[in-house]
Amino acid sequence: MKKITMKGKNVDEAVDAALKVISGDRAQAKVFVLSEGKAGVLGLIGGTEAEVEVTVKEGKPEDAQQLLQDILDKMGLVTMVESRLVDDRVELVVKGDDMGRIIGKDGATLKSLEILLAGMLARLYGERSYVSIDADGYRDKRRQSLERLAQEVANEVIDSKAEKTMPPMSAADRRIIHLYLQGNPSVAIFSQGEGDARRLVIAPK
Repeated sequence: MKKITMKGKNVDEAVDAALKVISGDRAQAKVFVLSEGKAGVLGLIGGTEAEVEVTVKEGKPEDAQQLLQDILDKMGLVTMVESRLVDDRVELVVKGDDMGRIIGKDGATLKSLEILLAGMLARLYGERSYVSIDADGYRDKRRQSLERLAQEVANEVIDSKAEKTMPPMSAADRRIIHLYLQGNPSVAIFSQGEGDARRLVIAPK
């Protein structure tokens, strides 16, 4: 995403000048008029120039990368963000120091950043956007941790022949456990509860 503020005799002239500087296409540009300007006496004296802010979309991965980098810079973090498009989802990977601040407790900060970026991209592109953010390999570590937990609970259920209810967790975490256990011939898995209180139940077959 490229953004520039430019002045001109009128709005159209200011927009054209801005697009020339950033090599942008008007069809891909979003224009915010800061000032429409005012003609002076006889068109010469006392007038003010028009001023516009022009944003040109570069593609969801590139724009998401820049938006996230700007957020992390404002947080005072020294990071590098990489991006790619997988199907219809933008995947972002953050590298740098102090990754704990980006991840948060149980990935809460990552989740908040994903929601924030998805909203920003939706406004920019006028369509729903899906965003996934990883930092310091957190996603893979989290998946492995949940799979170990799922296996431990499944073993307990098989040994005791009694169902066990797992603690509340996010939809993404529930999906990881569900996918891991769905091929286990000795246990059944289902959900109960609503919203934040929704839990997985592991039962013997």
